[in-house]
Amino acid sequence: MKVMRMQWSLFLNLLSLPAPFVWMKIGPEGYKYYGPDVPDIWILGAYILGKDTRWPPIGFAWKWQLAFILITAFCTWRYLRKPNKLLLWFNLCWLILFPLWLEIYSEGVINNSDGADLSVNPMPGLLLWAGMLGLHGVELWKSRSRVS
Repeated sequence: MKVMRMQWSLFLNLLSLPAPFVWMKIGPEGYKYYGPDVPDIWILGAYILGKDTRWPPIGFAWKWQLAFILITAFCTWRYLRKPNKLLLWFNLCWLILFPLWLEIYSEGVINNSDGADLSVNPMPGLLLWAGMLGLHGVELWKSRSRVS
């Protein structure tokens, strides 16, 4: 059963790479400021759409998020090959920090979008994150009496 939980976690993790996490809708003031062709902003697991990724902070942010997801996937895959409670704790803590990172990322995008009148909308990627967090938590709970 443990293998199945962590296989699901790995699957959700890889699925989160193209998944949208945050959609920032341009408001009426944004269209007045930037014109009618300004795109909405999408923060995906492994990229960001609607922003210039050549600007260093945005370039860093999407690459860091991609690395965050890949590190989580690697740790889950590693746990599947050789269970280790320390690795499970690390991954769980890493997952717990993700919403804080996403908030910082979103605020950075908002601050870089002067006059865009953005409204922030959560997207399905957050459900994938919640699933991974839950599966890691259950695995940690089930392994509490086992020695690694």
